[in-house]
Amino acid sequence: MTGIFRAALVIALFWTMPVQANAVFPTLSFEDLNGDMHVLPKGLPGDPTIVFIAYKRNQQPAVNTWINALGLDPNRGAEFVELPVVGANAKFMKSFIDNGMRSGIVDPALRARTITIYENASVVNRPLGFAGRDEIRVLIVSQNGDVLWSTSGSATETAVKDLQAAFTAAQ
Repeated sequence: MTGIFRAALVIALFWTMPVQANAVFPTLSFEDLNGDMHVLPKGLPGDPTIVFIAYKRNQQPAVNTWINALGLDPNRGAEFVELPVVGANAKFMKSFIDNGMRSGIVDPALRARTITIYENASVVNRPLGFAGRDEIRVLIVSQNGDVLWSTSGSATETAVKDLQAAFTAAQ
């Protein structure tokens, strides 16, 4: 039992630690849900910006735990973006996918913060040192691409406090 507890503790600490040194956000060019082109990370709305990366439709509730816990508002306060990574094979369905997301996001300010990434997850994950698509990623990224902090999964009280401290230190 002690070995299992130790392994669980190491995993829990790993997920809330800052990303590896020198992690750099990849350069990506895609449209937000309003149809405006963004070249990331240079085109992130703030310096720094909170970045939520989701890989599956059913991960939106996990993103929402963070947005709610942080009290994020697309019209004021800390800058943030949501990056659904839907995969390169979905490019032929881009119009259908984007229109479906637009129907669920009626606020133009929130649509401007939702940039759908039509690339394989590895294009996003590899430069960041992530693997897999089973959990959302939450990062603090500067406009020059430096990843200042990251974690995975739904918001927890400790992780929210860690993000807030890192975001304040990055400003």
